[in-house]
Amino acid sequence: MKIILVIALTLFTVPCKADMLGTASKYDRMHERSISFLGVNPRRISWCGAFLAFVAKRSSRQPPDNPNLARSWMKFGKPVFARSARRGDVVVIRSGRRFHVSLFDHFDQRRQYIYLFGGNQSNRVQLSRYRASSVVAVRR
Repeated sequence: MKIILVIALTLFTVPCKADMLGTASKYDRMHERSISFLGVNPRRISWCGAFLAFVAKRSSRQPPDNPNLARSWMKFGKPVFARSARRGDVVVIRSGRRFHVSLFDHFDQRRQYIYLFGGNQSNRVQLSRYRASSVVAVRR
């Protein structure tokens, strides 16, 4: 009886934050033609940050100021070493002069590639592979 009471009290007193990767995965394979709920025009703006802000809010997390800019996510949460990334961590990558933000899923066995789940990846929400050397920041 005491164990049940302790468990029940713990469930009601610990603040619950939804898993961002779990929330994002509900939109898996959604094409950018269907993202009007984000309030951005995908033809004019890279919508990776807008999608992540939407996911963060639905997961009871506070997105950074100016969340539509991928670089803004470098101030989200707390910094983490890339080698210590966990599923659901926010990852900012750089390709040339452009930045992209997404959620960490996993590394390949040799850690040459990183698999990220997010929006504006081939015009949809999906899991995509990137070079691990392109990682600029990992945030938790």
